[in-house]
Amino acid sequence: MAITLPILFNNRHILPSGRLPLRVVPGEQLNTVKYAMQNGLDIGVCMDETSPIGAGIGTRVTIEDFNMANEDGALTITVCGHESFVIDSIKENDVGILEAQCQTLPKWPERAVSNDAAPLAERLQIMFERYPELSSLHKAPNFENLSWLCQRWLELLPIPASEKQVLMAANSCSDTAEYLLSLMKDPH
Repeated sequence: MAITLPILFNNRHILPSGRLPLRVVPGEQLNTVKYAMQNGLDIGVCMDETSPIGAGIGTRVTIEDFNMANEDGALTITVCGHESFVIDSIKENDVGILEAQCQTLPKWPERAVSNDAAPLAERLQIMFERYPELSSLHKAPNFENLSWLCQRWLELLPIPASEKQVLMAANSCSDTAEYLLSLMKDPH
């Protein structure tokens, strides 16, 4: 399905069913958020490690909460991810906001966690226990769903954006689960 979204380039990925706080700096980023909020629009969030067209996969998000930081004028927004998309083109609209023409990507089907993939659930549960601010973002964690687990790990791990983009574009969580499990087995 084709959609048009104001685009926010950020240094973090968010995926479907994810919730993350994002820091929005004054200027283009803050203007994009203001525009979306004033017009009741969702935002497309993409990584900013590459050029806008190169960072071609993102996620449509809604803004759930926001908090203005007094010291530097930055805004922290808490966003909830819906569906991923691939960018067809980007243009500046009449008021100077970057908007992307996008095609939504298929949602990863839910999949039960096998015994082999159990470490993904176990280690994420440990992370949630160790970092209450992380667990507070997910009121109803779905540790039994491999797709949900893989998406949360992709949000958390410092994996190069180019690798995340390839994994996000897949039709299921299978490649991501294998990739994550290989990272957990390799001590490096």
